[in-house]
Amino acid sequence: MARLRGRVFTGLGEGEFYVNLYARQFEKALGYKPFPGTLNIRLVPESVEEWRRILASHNCVIVDPPSIPGARLARVKCYEAVLRGIRVHVVVPDISAYDESVVEIIAPENLREKLSLKDGDLVEILVPNHY
Repeated sequence: MARLRGRVFTGLGEGEFYVNLYARQFEKALGYKPFPGTLNIRLVPESVEEWRRILASHNCVIVDPPSIPGARLARVKCYEAVLRGIRVHVVVPDISAYDESVVEIIAPENLREKLSLKDGDLVEILVPNHY
């Protein structure tokens, strides 16, 4: 397992909108309906290179955007992971406001509440080694 470490932070507030928009596609591809929102993690510098290796592996599930006329939506790459014993997915939209130092996580439940997480908390994300 690759181990990514980072700190929880409050994002741009767009996660709920996009997770809701893609909910049907996520459920079909990942096997669960995600909680509407993402948990945002800013990786510590030592984890960014490891994350780049994972991204280069292309070992992910590709979720195509919903078909909405006139909307500019992108595919989302989903990487299987585990956060404190909970099965999650790191989502990487083809269009994102974040660089590779930030990961966004979806799960079937509200991770902040379930794990009592607050901004600044250090977490470890386990990603299967498939590269």
